[in-house]
Amino acid sequence: MNPNPEGFKGYSFSTLVISQNSTEKEVREENFTFLSFDERGLSKSRNKALDNASKDLALISDDDLIYCEGFENKIQDAFDQFPDADILTFKIITPEGKPYKKYSSESFKHDRSSIYKVSSVEIVVRIKSLKDAEVKFDENFGLGSKFPSGEETIFLNDAISKGLNLYFVPEYIVCHPLESSGKILDEKYFRSKGALIKRLYGNSLFLGLGFAFLFKQFLKPSRTISLRDSIKESLKGFNSIQNF
Repeated sequence: MNPNPEGFKGYSFSTLVISQNSTEKEVREENFTFLSFDERGLSKSRNKALDNASKDLALISDDDLIYCEGFENKIQDAFDQFPDADILTFKIITPEGKPYKKYSSESFKHDRSSIYKVSSVEIVVRIKSLKDAEVKFDENFGLGSKFPSGEETIFLNDAISKGLNLYFVPEYIVCHPLESSGKILDEKYFRSKGALIKRLYGNSLFLGLGFAFLFKQFLKPSRTISLRDSIKESLKGFNSIQNF
């Protein structure tokens, strides 16, 4: 990320920026903190952000999104509606005014199945709840790590395992363009998904849910490798992870 903190100032809300580059830097001002670390990895960056967050609630942001007008009130109203909530997830709207993905029209409590559909920028967390439960991002997953995806699902699944309460709220809080190109479903993709399933469920009764998820991946027409190789790479990833 750009090591210059000036471009991140001027927001009406408290901002914490984590930068990963070769220059370590720290800037702390009223409602603005910029921390630069000589390390790589998306989950490492997010954990640094959670460790240094000073407010009650925190959102996971990105440099190509815009927050919707009144998003702060929507978030506060939602936590008032669900006072036992530790994590809430919301909706993304595109610049064209369309839903980023298919969403429920009603609020609901998340389970181990629904969290597969959550994107990181939809998530709002109570910092104290995460720290008390010792929930963090698994640094083996996410861009810049051994397995480049699945970090959000693991994070939310760990939160459920620790007894935290997660709810979906059908309100738009961020605007984000649709991805111009689809994901490349190659050897690395399926290896990462196999590792994700093992990390999520180990040998527990929920493992069947993971295999159902994998089966859907195998059927995607955008696969760049054969079905046989997709299964083979998924098993490689699955067997590379120790039980949790």
